[in-house]
Amino acid sequence: MSKTKNNAPALGADYSAKMKSRYAEKVKTSAKIYSKADRRENRVVENMSDEAQQESQQESACDGHCLCGAVSFKIIGKLRPVVNCHCGQCLHTHGHYAAYTAVEKNKIKFVNDAGLKWFRSSNEARRGFCQECGASLFWERLGASTISIAAGMLDLAQGVKTTGHIYCSDKPAYYEIVDDLPKFPQSSDGELDGDL
Repeated sequence: MSKTKNNAPALGADYSAKMKSRYAEKVKTSAKIYSKADRRENRVVENMSDEAQQESQQESACDGHCLCGAVSFKIIGKLRPVVNCHCGQCLHTHGHYAAYTAVEKNKIKFVNDAGLKWFRSSNEARRGFCQECGASLFWERLGASTISIAAGMLDLAQGVKTTGHIYCSDKPAYYEIVDDLPKFPQSSDGELDGDL
C-alpha cells in the first residue's frame, strides 16, 4: 500500500508547528508572572521542625564586612555557635574579649578583600584585619578547615547563639562574666563545638 500525501508522517517544521498547536490547546497558562518572592512564599516550611528551620536559617547566606567596607564577604553555610575568648591576644587585638563564630573555609567568599591583611600572631594561628579601618575580622588556625569570624562583623546571624567562654584565667579584673554559660580556664578542648 503506497502512502498518500495525507497519511505521510509530518516531518521537520510542519511536525513542530503541529505539536505546538496541540500543546497550546491542552495547556492554558496563567497570566500571573511569578517573582522570586512569590516562589519563596510558596515554599512549604510549616512541616519543618523548629530545629530543622533553625538549621535551614543557619545554612542561608549571610553577609559581613569591616567598618569601612574594604573587606566584605558572603557566607553560605552553617555558622558555628559563638564562643567568647578572653585570652590576652584577643584582648589586645579587639580591646576587649572576642566573640567568634566559625565556618568552613570553602563556605566563605570574599566580595572585596582589598583591605585584608594577615598578622601571624603565634606559631599556630594568624589574624585577619582591615588595613584601612583597623577592624579585627578573622582568626585562623594554620592548616585548619575552618576560619573564625568576629561575630560583630556579620550583618545577619539569626539563630547563632553564644555557647560559652574560654581562657577565663586570662580575663582582666575590670569586667565580670555574669551569665550561666560554661566557663573554661583555658581552651574547652572541643567541648564548645570547636571553640576557635
